[in-house]
Amino acid sequence: MLRDILGKSLIRRSYENACRAKLFDEVIVATDDSRIYDHVVEFGGRAVMSSSECRSGTDRVAEVVRVYGVEADIVVNIQGDEPCLQPEVIRKLVETLQANESAVITTPVARIDEGRDIFDPSVVKCVFDSTGKALYFSRSPIPFPGKNDETTGYFRHLGVYCFRREFLLKVAELAETPLQKREDLEQLKVLESGYPIHVCIVEDSAIGVDTVEDLKRVEERLCLENTSLSQGVSSLR
Repeated sequence: MLRDILGKSLIRRSYENACRAKLFDEVIVATDDSRIYDHVVEFGGRAVMSSSECRSGTDRVAEVVRVYGVEADIVVNIQGDEPCLQPEVIRKLVETLQANESAVITTPVARIDEGRDIFDPSVVKCVFDSTGKALYFSRSPIPFPGKNDETTGYFRHLGVYCFRREFLLKVAELAETPLQKREDLEQLKVLESGYPIHVCIVEDSAIGVDTVEDLKRVEERLCLENTSLSQGVSSLR
């Protein structure tokens, strides 16, 4: 979280990127690490300390909502390793929840363009029904590629969740489930417990930072964006 990316830490870039959506009454960094807490406060963000006993990001967000008395009707859980998440994705996520009274949690998926991502276990795949409800999430290729090694029609899951407040607190109380533990995917706990997850299809090339290689990819992308912006300014002049 504190690794530098072109002059700003990963957590700062993720925080400022979330603020760009201009949807939130407040953006809060929840952490159990005092170094991250101090760093966020230093650059002017709001941070709160959470328990080191939290098993997942959802548990951490739920604890903050409960302990610090966050009264928002809708809570969005954005991971600290999402510095390139587009504001449009967050907006669509919230709009999908607001438009469906029966929905209690929404999450985004995007089409997979590179065949290698289908077989990459760090890229979580999702399949869903005709009404937009998730059927399953997996680190394995789903659906099965088939005899012709078909590489179209695959969707990757972006690890962002939009909750109704009451359901967020309920999810945090659910026991771990077999598939959740096997795939190491907390959203499977929701499906295994009988609750629906509504997905929204978005166009996004966000890079989640799980490895040092991902950091390099983010730096390269930001460099390209900065170059394009500079060229645009020069042409205007």
